This record gives sequence, structure tokens and C-alpha cells, in this order.
Amino acid sequence: MADAHLAIASYLREARESAGLTRAELARRAGVSEALIQKLEQGTRPPTPTALGALFDALDVPVQYRDHAAKVLQPELSAHIADEGAPDAAEMAFLHSLPYPACYQTVPALDVVAANDAYLRVFPGLGPGANVMEWMLLDPRARVALRDWERETHSVVHAFRHMAPGLVEPARIEQLTRLFAEHSPDWDRFRASDIPSDDQPRRPIAVRSPETGEWVEMTTHVFRFELPRRHWCIYSLVPVAAPN
Repeated sequence: MADAHLAIASYLREARESAGLTRAELARRAGVSEALIQKLEQGTRPPTPTALGALFDALDVPVQYRDHAAKVLQPELSAHIADEGAPDAAEMAFLHSLPYPACYQTVPALDVVAANDAYLRVFPGLGPGANVMEWMLLDPRARVALRDWERETHSVVHAFRHMAPGLVEPARIEQLTRLFAEHSPDWDRFRASDIPSDDQPRRPIAVRSPETGEWVEMTTHVFRFELPRRHWCIYSLVPVAAPN
């Protein structure tokens, strides 16, 4: 859990710097002391939900990072809720009923659990058992399938760097980190650079149509299972609707 707190500290510091704020300026916006921000950023004081909430509001932090911090700070509330079993027949039937690309994937490790045929056609090689980040960094087909490969890959690495500690097994983090450090020439620069909060909200993603070869703008949708609770999410793509 110490690593998770340090990841939150790192994210807080980078978010402040990306916003171009000094600690004193952020303290005024959030209504907390500058000394507290310094301790939180240095990792010498564990963050509290109240203080972190005020700082996240001042920095306009996206919801996915807020949810991550909540899980890290209050793990007892989310423990033992995830069913680690494989997708059942009903869940697979639902996945294959979707007309557009969709998969079940873990977050933030991004391991693909299951995928429908449309997903496999758009993202060749990214089937069950594959890892989204590994595919994006190491599979040449990713640069063909994604028009904005640079932006999309940077976003995935950014999320993994800040959200994996505390939610992903340390051995798995180490395994992926070592793999990318050894085989991806892009890993270090993506991992060492931040993404400003203004650039983090969900935007359409352009994928190459396997039928025509043309770019198709699609919106991404991520849903969590409630009944039953699962350790993976539903990731789906839907074409951007034409304006009326």
C-alpha cells in the first residue's frame, strides 16, 4: 500500500505542475495549507479523502483517477467484491450480441478477458489473454489500427503508471515494466511524461475499418459489472453519430 500512496503523491505533483500552479497557488484554490501539499507530494504524509478531494477539485482531476484514489484509501470497502471466475455463458452471449467492437478487460492492468468478433477484426492480435498496453507498444499492427497511436498509447501508459500501484499485483507490474523497458523504444518517454488534465477527458478514437481501410471515428464506453461484481470492465466502441 505504501507504493500506492507514493503513486498518488506522484500524480498529485505532476497534475499541479501540468496545471502550471505553485504549491501556494494550489493551496489557495483548494483551501488547504501549502505545508500539507508539500507533505502529500513528498509522500511523507498519507492523503486523507477530504484533503485529496479538495485538491482534486482544484486540479479538475478526471473521475477515473478519483475512483482509483478512493480504492487505495479505503480498500476495505472494495475488498472481496470481485468474482475472479471466467465470463459465464450469459456474459459471453451479451458480449457477442454487441454489433460494434467490445471486450472484457481488467483495469488498470488492461488484460483482455474476452472479445467479440468485431473487436478482433479491428484490433488483430488483441484477443483473450493479451494485454492492451503490450499490444500497443510492441505489436506493429497497433500503429496500423489506430490513427492517433501516439496519443492513445501515451494515455494508456499514463493511466497504468499512476493507477496500477495498489490495484495490480506488484509482480505483474514488475513483469510488464521489465518487458517494455527491454523491448519498447517508446516506453521511457511515455512513462516519464505527464498528460495535462485538460487532455485526459474521453475523446473519439479513430480506428481503421477492416473492410474498407478507411478511418472511422468511434466513441469509447467503459462500464463496470454490478451483478455480479467482476474484476473486469466492459470496453466498447460505437461509431460517432453523424450530426442531424
